[in-house]
Amino acid sequence: MNRCFKVIAAVCTLAAFQLSSAFANSTSFQFASEILDEDITIRVALPESYPHSATFHYPILLVMDGSTQFNHIAGNIEFMSTFAEIPELIVVGISANNRLLNFTHTELEQFAGRSGGAARYTQFIVAELLPQLREDYRIAPHTTVTGHSLSGLYSAYLALHHEQDIQAAISISPSLWWDDFAILSDIHPTPDSPNSVSWFASMATEPDEMEEGFERLEYLLANAQASNLRWELRRFDNETHDSTPLIGNVVGLRSVFQGFNAVPEVDIKSLEQLETFYSEYAEASGYQVPMSVHQYNVYGLKATYEGQLSWGVEILEAGTEQFPYSEILWDSLATAYRMSDNHTSALHASEKAVEYARKHDSKYISEILLQNRSLKRAAQ
Repeated sequence: MNRCFKVIAAVCTLAAFQLSSAFANSTSFQFASEILDEDITIRVALPESYPHSATFHYPILLVMDGSTQFNHIAGNIEFMSTFAEIPELIVVGISANNRLLNFTHTELEQFAGRSGGAARYTQFIVAELLPQLREDYRIAPHTTVTGHSLSGLYSAYLALHHEQDIQAAISISPSLWWDDFAILSDIHPTPDSPNSVSWFASMATEPDEMEEGFERLEYLLANAQASNLRWELRRFDNETHDSTPLIGNVVGLRSVFQGFNAVPEVDIKSLEQLETFYSEYAEASGYQVPMSVHQYNVYGLKATYEGQLSWGVEILEAGTEQFPYSEILWDSLATAYRMSDNHTSALHASEKAVEYARKHDSKYISEILLQNRSLKRAAQ
């Protein structure tokens, strides 16, 4: 186990951009934990659409090892949610001051006093951090936790022991070997639990105990009886232990929010059909998913460009009612009005888009101004 432990305990050297330059709606602060008696660095990336509404609430993703894993995960979420592949999420990176202590759920004699602190660390997250985040941000009742290596062991621990506190967990190359694979003994049927957890776990090409632990997990889950777990296991044979968080979190998020995209191909739906789709999705997944800015935008523009102009206008109008400060939706609505030959309404919508684009210092400002100038010339 020593060789494997040394590899897993090594500091990750993945390159990262500065937070301020990578994400516009982001912040970093020190959180003083009374439970842990230490200060923890917390990084928060808000969805692009966060200022577009004063009432909309977003699911949250807690990223363990936030110092090294936060940027690439937040960037991929921004991209995938823009195309309605997954929901827009509030992403919170939690820096790990003591990985061995905080991410292991049992204490080993050779690491006495330096391991087995997962329960206490969970108390910090559940009793201190999450209540503060919910006070500061508009957070919906859906929490996903992602971790890699030792923190992947920790996210597995949460999936198996704290289904009342989280709704989903992602475990990338988890250290299932810890304490002679003790975590695997915690996989047991819980068909009567009122809480359901979606758990995604993956493994790269790994040596020795890492591979053995995942093989055992595959066997146990394949032969498990009824459980509150909705699980998916994946192997990434062309990845290494250090590279696998990139693809693992992308695939993991797709798994957690499987079936989320109402029109993944070129198909289109009316607003009524979309509402029915997400009502059925909520029943199947256990999570009520209100449509966000990018869902209204993607579905509305798809309908518009596929020739269902009235559907597109209806979807985008509903979007601007829910997100009245969204330059994205106002600009797309202007497009739908223009294509419907309703130039007066198109110009009005475009003016609203310009107003909020300037207010939000939007990255779409040049495109929005281009359409606005075109509509003004047409009106002369």
